[in-house]
Formats: sequence, C-alpha cells, structure tokens
Amino acid sequence: MEQEKSSSQKLNGKTVPVERRKEVRLSKDENKGAPEICAVTYKIADGKEALEQAFSLVWKNYVETGLQRDDHEGIRFTKYHMLPDTRVFVACYHKALSDQTPEKFDGKGQIVGTVTLVLDSPMGLPMEEFCASEVAKLRAEGRRMAEVIAFSVNPKYTKYKVFLHMFKLLFQFAAMKEVTDLCCSVTERHIKFYRKVCLFEPMGELLPYSAAYKLKVQGHRLNIEEAQKKAENFYSGKEFDADLHRFFFTEGFNRNKGEGEPLSEELLHYFLKERSDFLVNVPEDDLCTLRAEYDRVGKCFPF
Repeated sequence: MEQEKSSSQKLNGKTVPVERRKEVRLSKDENKGAPEICAVTYKIADGKEALEQAFSLVWKNYVETGLQRDDHEGIRFTKYHMLPDTRVFVACYHKALSDQTPEKFDGKGQIVGTVTLVLDSPMGLPMEEFCASEVAKLRAEGRRMAEVIAFSVNPKYTKYKVFLHMFKLLFQFAAMKEVTDLCCSVTERHIKFYRKVCLFEPMGELLPYSAAYKLKVQGHRLNIEEAQKKAENFYSGKEFDADLHRFFFTEGFNRNKGEGEPLSEELLHYFLKERSDFLVNVPEDDLCTLRAEYDRVGKCFPF
C-alpha cells in the first residue's frame, strides 16, 4: 500500500480536505498506477439526504446481486438501523475537487459507498438468525462485538478503493468504541476477499439467511487485536506496495471527528412512516427494546 497523503485547499477562507493517494495495490507485482487526486471524503451520515442516498445505494446493489427482493421501495434498511448506537458511514465523491475546481465545492457530494456498524445491544446482532450459538459463545467470553451490515459501493468508483478505505474507517471507529470483534455475514462470492484481505475468520456454516434473500451466507468474525498482530507480523520487513497493517491500523484517517448521533425523531418519522411502511412489520418486542435504548441515551423513540 502506498502511504496515504492528505492535503487541503482554501475555499472562502475555509480549509477543504483533499485526499491524495496512490492506487492501492495488493502486491508489488501488480501494475503500478500513477498518482491521482481522489476527491472522496468519508463521514458518518448526518442528514436525510445522505441517509436516503446510502439506503438507496444498498437497495440497488443488493437487488442486482440477488440479496434483495425488488419490492420497488428503493431503499433498504433494517430494524437495527433504528438503534441509537448504530452508525451509517458514507463515502462522498466531489466532482469539483476531482476536477480541481474547488471554487465549485459545495461540501455535499454524491454518496458512492456506504456501510453500517451495529453495536451489540439487547436486540442482539443480525447474524444471530443463523449462527446464534457462535455469537452467544463470544458474548459469554466478554467480547464486545459489532456487526458490519449494508456494505455497498457504486461500481463506477471502485478505482478509488472505497471498499478498503471504508473498512479502515470501520476499524478506527470500532477501536474508539472499544469493540473487540467485528462480525459480518458474507456471501460465498466474497468469502475469499474477506478472509485474505480483511483478515476475517469463519463462524459456522454457509446457510440460508432471510436478509440475504436468494443467497446463502457464512458468518465471519475479526478479532481486531489478533488481526492487527497477524498483519504486523506478515508485512514486517517485506517489500509490499500494499502494507495493510500500516493502512488499516496505524495511519490516520481524514474525516470529521465525533461519534455521530442517534436518528432524530424527524428522521425516524420520515423513513418509517413517510418513505416506507417498514414500521408495520416491526414486532412489538423490538419496539419495546428500541424505546428502552433511546431512553438509555436520553432520546425519544416516537413510536
């Protein structure tokens, strides 16, 4: 991995971050790309527009890959998105910065990637539908878990390595929240990548999963501390262009600081009542859990 570098430009007296990075390569034998300006920024989604773009991107990609039934709603989210500790991360492409015309920069950008992190809670984790015993064992050992869901990238922007940069953001946010293990459900097509590049290990068998529609998935888990040690040992003293230990675990990330906020009452009303009829399918037990979780953080769940 070539070391990521950041620079900034001034716009109306305000500093605008511009990330400069060389193309991510996984070994020194792959073609070497020329340096390019990548005007992609990363943040926690903090408003209706960003969230709707993120949910729409997931729906579109999941329909195309067979993970989502085409129900024509055009957005995909789960009951776990409503939890106050859940965070939706987005990658925003800024054409003005890519064209090196910062005077046209409006700060919004197009959402080209998204991922959601669900912290363990009384509602549990999504993957417990098909590997409950494995999750229960980790919980009994005192592990602090979080599950990665709704990962989606616009294929037109894969050259910017959005997938890897979003995983880097996940690792750093998880460390801030003292998460010990990241979990996820992985389709057979993506298992090799998650194990080889992202260092996940399998949990349980390849099984049907209601959230995956037509596809089977297998639970995977990443012990963050062990993964960091494995990556450090593997890359130490070796000539790799892609030092994933340095990239994922030691280099900083150019994003706004903060831990984000729970969905506001306004956003909950919009996505659950106006934008969809999702709420009618949420069991009362889950609604009780949501009310209690919002009360815990001093907020109100309005349903």
